[in-house]
Amino acid sequence: MDTNSQAEYEPYDSPGDRLSHILDQIGFKQGRGRVRDFQSYLTDSRPDFFSDLKYTTVRSWFQESAPPMLKIDAIISALKEKYSFHHNISQIKTWWKVGGFYPFVDETGAASPTILDLQQVVKENDEKLQFIVMSLVTEVTGASFNSLSSNDLVRIKDKAIKMANDFADPYKTECPSEYIKIAIKNELQLLTEKNK
Repeated sequence: MDTNSQAEYEPYDSPGDRLSHILDQIGFKQGRGRVRDFQSYLTDSRPDFFSDLKYTTVRSWFQESAPPMLKIDAIISALKEKYSFHHNISQIKTWWKVGGFYPFVDETGAASPTILDLQQVVKENDEKLQFIVMSLVTEVTGASFNSLSSNDLVRIKDKAIKMANDFADPYKTECPSEYIKIAIKNELQLLTEKNK
């Protein structure tokens, strides 16, 4: 979502829609049983405040009503124990209660993507990578392509995908020696061909 228009956020016109969106933003479980899971999470994480929390009360929060601000404070506090909020907490609380300014924006005013949006981007990139690598395997193997078995082609593709994924992984800080060997062999081959 790369728009600055406040009109884009009108679908969150009820407190329940806003609560669901807040939970989506932080990665809380979605789908069937979300109300029950949310109730359980609150009673388990803050029994001092939510020990007598009824399912019907929580269900009403996912519809047309919002809890009092004191409870919203306690809910957000409980959620912060396990989930990360990357936006202004005060604005999120107010938005849940009364609506108004959409709080999930970055410094430029553009809407920040949800965890689901980012997961979808990663999934699409992984699927595209499969096609890109298959195309490159065909290109690089050239005339040898027809003589290679399907197992050989899959092995080459899998190694190339692993290398691409390792390269894209920001948490890998050391280059595996197998990739260094590939680079050395490639440069040696180029020098050998040049010196012929």
